[in-house]
Amino acid sequence: MNHIFVRSDFADRHEFRLLSMDDEWLKRFREHPCAAARAAQERLRSSRHKRARAAVGTSTDPEEDASVVLIMKGENQLCLHDETTTRSVRRVEYSNVMMLAQRRLNATGARALQETAAESKNVTTVPPEEPLPRARVPECNDDVVVASLSRMFDSHTAHPQRNILTVLADSYVAIDELEEGAETENGETSRAAPSSSSSGGASAGYTFTELTRRFHSSPAELAQLLQDIGAVVHRGRVRLLHPSLVFEALGAVLTYFDAADPAGMSWQAVRLHLCPAVYPDVVLRSLEAVYGASPAAADEEDVSLAGMAGVLNIPRVLTGLAAGIFDTAADVTPRTLRTGEVARGLPLEVFLDKWWNSIPSSLFGTAGVPSRNAPKAAELFVAQLRGCAVVEPRAGAGSVSLGNGTALQGTLWWMPKEVLTNDFAARLCALFELRPQKWNQEDLQAYMEVLLAPSQNFQHIMVRYAREYRIPGQAVQYAPLT
Repeated sequence: MNHIFVRSDFADRHEFRLLSMDDEWLKRFREHPCAAARAAQERLRSSRHKRARAAVGTSTDPEEDASVVLIMKGENQLCLHDETTTRSVRRVEYSNVMMLAQRRLNATGARALQETAAESKNVTTVPPEEPLPRARVPECNDDVVVASLSRMFDSHTAHPQRNILTVLADSYVAIDELEEGAETENGETSRAAPSSSSSGGASAGYTFTELTRRFHSSPAELAQLLQDIGAVVHRGRVRLLHPSLVFEALGAVLTYFDAADPAGMSWQAVRLHLCPAVYPDVVLRSLEAVYGASPAAADEEDVSLAGMAGVLNIPRVLTGLAAGIFDTAADVTPRTLRTGEVARGLPLEVFLDKWWNSIPSSLFGTAGVPSRNAPKAAELFVAQLRGCAVVEPRAGAGSVSLGNGTALQGTLWWMPKEVLTNDFAARLCALFELRPQKWNQEDLQAYMEVLLAPSQNFQHIMVRYAREYRIPGQAVQYAPLT
């Protein structure tokens, strides 16, 4: 900067912040209003649209329809999102003061603009947007310092907040309420995984707009998350099916599929069989959203899968059956953690027996499901629940043979990652409280990785919060610092 001046009200402008963005996101941010402006211009070409604008006396400037909204929200943790993506925000402080300067045209530049315009267009007045030759930019502009700052916001691509189960757990909808609503309104009052929701109706649950304002995620990502967990809209409110209803209906669906002809197996067939005599249609559509095979996953398969493996998301089915055991078993032991979450436990041997009995026999040994008699069967099955369950080794709490002379003993605590705190350190403390022993990296990563930005390395972050153990030929392990 050749000429630097300080703005007269410089001392009063001390609350400035800079927000960092990566190039890819900034490019999309710039292109969005341009696309909106072009769409607005197309609408304005329609004579019908022009007459409507004239009738209501509104402006026809296409730039008024072009807008991009960035929302920053949160308390201890800030997030930034637009319509489709979410970013984490952290405050960065610098030891050196940063100056914010604005380039402004000086007297020399104004004369140069007039001379250039007179030579090229033979006019005496030139719009201020007329560009200067690149070589003359330094001498024709001054740099005016308008503010200073020592802090800025640093933003990174982040995963959307996922602990929505904790909020919606207070508004479960049971089958009686679904059937009552269908009778009183004589129409479809619920549908699976909405993209929008209207307000009103019962006080239980939240509208989609309320959830969007409350959660640290973009509306598009929130809608996808609601679909993934099988949320429904009942009387204008986003609700979750009661866990006992989900477990019961999932069992009925698996029973039907287990006995059905593999060639004609489909979710439409099971809906025709069970709805509306046994369950409302919305229940089966919610189950399909959660436990149905993903079309994208089916396209990636070189060979189309037949039977239940072709219509079900098997890992989710196994997790859903395991969750149902803790929702319905009478001998579950609750355990409140220091962070406030409540884990539910069963002796490992008891849990595995109940879980295996709930899985259709035709699934064992197929579609990635181990056989009950396979070596290390218990260990293989427990590995299917990473991110949902924690095994706390404890002598005398149950013993399951692994087929190699050792035994897996202890209590299995049901603690899905979706109900844990979003604070990295607090979540790690809760997990080490559940199992104070060493954790394998793969088990711990299933719980913690969702809190990290895609650009962050899990091992680099973990060494700040836990002791790392590396043994040749074995998985990396972590233990509490104290």
